Amino acid sequence: MEGLLGRAGECTRLDQVLGEARQGLSGALVLRGEPGAGKASLLDYLAAAAPDFQAARVGGVESEMELSFAALHQLLRPSLAAADELPPPQRAALRLAFGLDDGAPPDGFLVGLAALGLLAGRAAAQPLLCLVDDAH
Repeated sequence: MEGLLGRAGECTRLDQVLGEARQGLSGALVLRGEPGAGKASLLDYLAAAAPDFQAARVGGVESEMELSFAALHQLLRPSLAAADELPPPQRAALRLAFGLDDGAPPDGFLVGLAALGLLAGRAAAQPLLCLVDDAH
């Protein structure tokens, strides 16, 4: 891919993670570096190398830093219709987290389980690649 000069090692590692995913293994990889170091370009490379995957891409937005669950909402928005299939405690926690219901702050563990359930359901149909840019 153009613009990735000198990044052969990183691209090889990304290709390896995709290859493992194609064999049914899950994985996670964190790219760290200073602003402007090319992390977003590596995510673009990964997305282009995975046309057989669904892609869920989230970009951190500084103005949303104080909004709890903003990035998670961005990641799960395409899957929210399936939230009715979650166990009631998980569904309730997710609805609270996203401000769809009134109540006390949700249990983070239940929100995490709900997110995992929605992503797993989505990945059951086709492998899912989650790309999170500017997670900080």
